[in-house]
Amino acid sequence: MAENPPLMVLCEREGIDKSFGCRVETVGLELDILGEPVRFQINVTDRHARLSEIVPFARALSTKLAMIVSDRLGAGGKTVSCYKGCTACCSYLVPLSIPEVFRLRQEVLAMQAEQGKSVLQSCLYAAKKILDERPEDSDINESTQTKSQISRLSRWYAGLRLPCPFLSNNICISYEQRPIACREHMVTGSAIFCDTQYSMPDGDRESSRIVQMPVSVLECFAELTAELEQSNVESVMLPLALPWAQENLERSVQTWPAVMMVEHFIKILKAAASKNSAVGTASN
Repeated sequence: MAENPPLMVLCEREGIDKSFGCRVETVGLELDILGEPVRFQINVTDRHARLSEIVPFARALSTKLAMIVSDRLGAGGKTVSCYKGCTACCSYLVPLSIPEVFRLRQEVLAMQAEQGKSVLQSCLYAAKKILDERPEDSDINESTQTKSQISRLSRWYAGLRLPCPFLSNNICISYEQRPIACREHMVTGSAIFCDTQYSMPDGDRESSRIVQMPVSVLECFAELTAELEQSNVESVMLPLALPWAQENLERSVQTWPAVMMVEHFIKILKAAASKNSAVGTASN
């Protein structure tokens, strides 16, 4: 990771750090989420940035939104099932945006040798099983999938019962760097529904226990990448992320003006928040 990253997230209007050694512009973000203002300030240098370097901001934002939704549910007498040590959803299909894939590769390479080797071996094992048992009606190597294709893949993948490569003794060893999809996934009621929801028919009453986020940072992130690269909206399955990143290293080093990236991401986030504001988003 760069010692002086092009972006630094400042939450809730904290003080501004001017120690970057180059010109810094502060870009503000304010979203109305379920009637509560969410404010961020991001220090952005005048340098260019890679896609992976905006990931910490996206993670921080998605975590903040999840906390707001969880608090709102609690105030309404509902309980989010998630707790430390619960692994009910840790065999789900986890999609990563392209920036997250490149960030994940950097973070795995930065792990201690034995831990990084263990994660890589788990990913390779899962990838082999996925490729050996892939469904005939879908190309899982294709990073662009329709929502219906993703839904079918999710049910198929859950049946493989593959634990997350980052799961060790029922604890996520990379919790602070966990994917945005994990941060945005919450279920109310008993955690038993997490084990059974994908096997239920579409429209089953228990599927309503999945909490809908007011803004999907993952979807906004994927849209940002597609617009910057002038490509299709893409996602990569977590177990396939490391080999995919290795095969697409040329994309990982592309850069854009950091300020432009942040401003464009904020524009996409605001558009998504505005679109969803008239809809009940924190469902139970």
